[in-house]
Amino acid sequence: MREKTKDLVGVDGCKGGWYAVRQHARTGAIETRICASFAGLLAWAPAPAIVAVDMPIGLASTGYRACDAEARQRLKWPRSASVFQTPVRQTLGIREYRTACDLNREATGKGISQQAFNILGKIAEVDTSLRASKSDASRVFEVHPELAFMQLQIEQGGEAAGLKEGKTSEVGHAKRKALLDPIFGATLQTALDERVARHAQKDDVLDAFAVLWSARRIEADSAVMLPDDEPRDGALLPMVIRY
Repeated sequence: MREKTKDLVGVDGCKGGWYAVRQHARTGAIETRICASFAGLLAWAPAPAIVAVDMPIGLASTGYRACDAEARQRLKWPRSASVFQTPVRQTLGIREYRTACDLNREATGKGISQQAFNILGKIAEVDTSLRASKSDASRVFEVHPELAFMQLQIEQGGEAAGLKEGKTSEVGHAKRKALLDPIFGATLQTALDERVARHAQKDDVLDAFAVLWSARRIEADSAVMLPDDEPRDGALLPMVIRY
């Protein structure tokens, strides 16, 4: 096994901003932090660190992203519902839900979910950072944690589909934690114990660790890429999900 040369970071959006789990290349030690902004997160984990984040990166201007459709196909029902249609680029910066829906409908024929609208600010944060820096754009990757959990389940002898239980249920939380325990063990439990509830949910912690696991696969060039032809948006950012 080759020596790791880059710090790896798994990131999930949370109430306090961005919940991040960083594994240091030199020592293998893992630390967690909540960063108020995505720009601040990138400053905390500067290049050449690989940053994997549960947030859409490349944004279509017309139609839908192929990566979202492929992710839903792989996860199957009911977990396919966890992959919402990513809003089009024209909705960035829009503060009224109805206006965002109208703009999305003009481009795609459909509005956007309230869930998608609620994270438009975070999508814009990532977009602004990556458009401003080619260096950061080359080291930040979109990951969907439910795909990571599915792959962990497959590798541990389970079904090739998304988990049936929702992540906020007790059973769903326990199942996801059990998939991560063989990899992260006590470190994961410590992160859950140290979580500040007003800043991050339990599922934010698990999602960030799952995304960190995918960051390891990205660094090792073994991650699955959806789709495999790496389409780019109008800002030349990849419309790709890796896990």
